[in-house]
Amino acid sequence: MKADLWGQTKGGDTPLICAPLVGRTRERLLAEVAGILAKKPDLFEWRADYFDAIGETAAVLDTARALRAAVGKCPVIFTCRSTAAGGQSIAIDTGKVVDLYEAVASSRLVDFVDFELDNDPGNVRRVRDGARKSEVRLILSYHNLAYTPEVGYMVDRFLEAERQGADVAMVQVMPRERIDVLALLYAIAKADAKTRIPLYGVSLGPLGSVTRMIGGLFGSCLSYAVGENASAPGQVPIGELVSVFDVLRRSRGGEML
Repeated sequence: MKADLWGQTKGGDTPLICAPLVGRTRERLLAEVAGILAKKPDLFEWRADYFDAIGETAAVLDTARALRAAVGKCPVIFTCRSTAAGGQSIAIDTGKVVDLYEAVASSRLVDFVDFELDNDPGNVRRVRDGARKSEVRLILSYHNLAYTPEVGYMVDRFLEAERQGADVAMVQVMPRERIDVLALLYAIAKADAKTRIPLYGVSLGPLGSVTRMIGGLFGSCLSYAVGENASAPGQVPIGELVSVFDVLRRSRGGEML
């Protein structure tokens, strides 16, 4: 069974597939959607830090409205990733970013907002409270693009996200050697035994790309995959990921998609 990101089922052998959208204009974003829909992702992530008009709330909301019309009932994650976590440089400060998260959540045009766990606690509370008020789900994410912390620290990041009120907890780390990839998978499995919310964990880059394929076996509920463009190193094309999931399912006696 696929993971239910609404909190009913954690993990699962077959994670949900999320396609990132990185178009810089409304027109380009909608063209991306049109090109990806036939590949049938389970979710879309709008990486708004790529959006040229990120500083214009009205333009963001107008584009979110058009995106909702284009994807129909398919869930959408709104993310404005910081440069420290691998995002694009943008022309607005953190306070304006938080204001934007509140406006997007209030519009109810998206299903999830992804905010970084290491932000100022007051800003985390603002985004959390705004999401709750609007019945939008909150992903709190931890990112380390330099190395892979020790297992206990990664487990604590998952648990801290839950303590801070996340509906989904995310950990993304960079491996330097093969054992780091195993450490990330072990951390997901340990955290999955302790948390009540869905988890997403990934080891980045080519070395960690295997975690996008087998993470579900350890309790990871998501896998971000390339529809047209990647948003992080090591992402696998949707079609290839579906094929891998089919092989894993058959080998474990499950049904094909």
